[in-house]
Amino acid sequence: MSENKPEELHDDVVAYVNAVTSSWPVSDVFLERIRTETENDVNLKSAVHYTISGWPKYKDDVPLAARDMFAVRGELSVVEGILVKGNRIVIPFSMRGEILDRIHDGHLGITKCRELANQCVWWPQISKQIQERMAACRFCLEKQPSHSTEPLITTTLPDRPFQMIGVDICEFKGNQYLITVDYYSRYIDIAFLSQITSFAVICKMKNVFAHHGIPETVVSDNGRQFVSAEFRKFATDWNFKHVTTSPYYPQTNGEAERAVRTAKEILKQEDMFLALLIYRATPISALGMSPAELVYGQRLRTTLPSMPSTLVARTIDDSIVRGPDIISKTRQRQYFNRRAHSLPTLNPGDQILVKCNGGKGWKLPAEVVQQCAPRSYIVKTQKGEFTRNRKHLRLNTTVNNPPAESKLMTDSNNITSDKMPSTSVEPLLESQPQPPSSP
Repeated sequence: MSENKPEELHDDVVAYVNAVTSSWPVSDVFLERIRTETENDVNLKSAVHYTISGWPKYKDDVPLAARDMFAVRGELSVVEGILVKGNRIVIPFSMRGEILDRIHDGHLGITKCRELANQCVWWPQISKQIQERMAACRFCLEKQPSHSTEPLITTTLPDRPFQMIGVDICEFKGNQYLITVDYYSRYIDIAFLSQITSFAVICKMKNVFAHHGIPETVVSDNGRQFVSAEFRKFATDWNFKHVTTSPYYPQTNGEAERAVRTAKEILKQEDMFLALLIYRATPISALGMSPAELVYGQRLRTTLPSMPSTLVARTIDDSIVRGPDIISKTRQRQYFNRRAHSLPTLNPGDQILVKCNGGKGWKLPAEVVQQCAPRSYIVKTQKGEFTRNRKHLRLNTTVNNPPAESKLMTDSNNITSDKMPSTSVEPLLESQPQPPSSP
């Protein structure tokens, strides 16, 4: 039995080599190129030497050229002059750029590219360099999915009713309505618009202000009725601050958006005025008081029978409102933020791509001018400057990041050949170490 063991071991080695080489999806000509470049690669020659002759016990005893292979030394072997990690070919430095291109040919995304590489090729930091190559690909960047949802930012409750209001235009059955909502009480006004011009909107808003007073802040979207010179003059003459939200991102004016949904439900009713009265008289679940109570300090009389004493005006304690509001918004924020992720802040001068008008692709190149709100930026394109939410902006990594091959060159130049044994692959030769060849 003992005489057969060397033969059995030889057969096992041959079978292993055949199994490894047969699993490589490359031609013999390509394998010969890899073998030749491996012999010319100073770093791989050092790793081959230690793989054949044995690795030092401690990493510090390994020359810098082979040190990045130390962690996987137990997986390395030499098969027909080619360094192999498991059944994956260790690619010489001079061929890594070409291999990265081949991995990335299908533009299938980072996960698929990594899975393809895991089948047959390897070198230190290959996963990171695949990611860098994708970041430098304009085609892949334009096809990236939309950003994930960012954490919810809730609006702090104002100090008093009608200090801050939101306005929006609602279309229902071919008619246009101006919706105003008070951020403190959630009190809603609905006004029919015969025209959707700045003049018509201003007239309706003046009517609301005549009832409730002029607010300090008015929040709206960027509809042409709200960004005109006429509306700017109205804001100046009536002494209120006008704040616009990011286009194509209605969530930034969430209070007005919710008011629009409520208004549409009211407009569906047979008697919209009765429905509006009932809304104003119904307690808000989070606060325990109705919008009318928060505005007027008394309950409204409705079609339901009520005791006269319940309709008497009273002073509303602000702490009774503010405490429940904070609790409600905190719970809402915690629930919403379970799957939300913050996006990195952009800086002036950053080159970006903009997702236009709710489209699917990141195709419009632009430059960040400045941040104008927590998640809103003024960006500059060839067509001019405009405001967009951070969700619609993606850093243009094809401009802001160096290509992967530049990083490869930098990494190679940082490796010295001190203490590195000079070896060829097969057979091993005694000679002086040579500098790494250019890629």
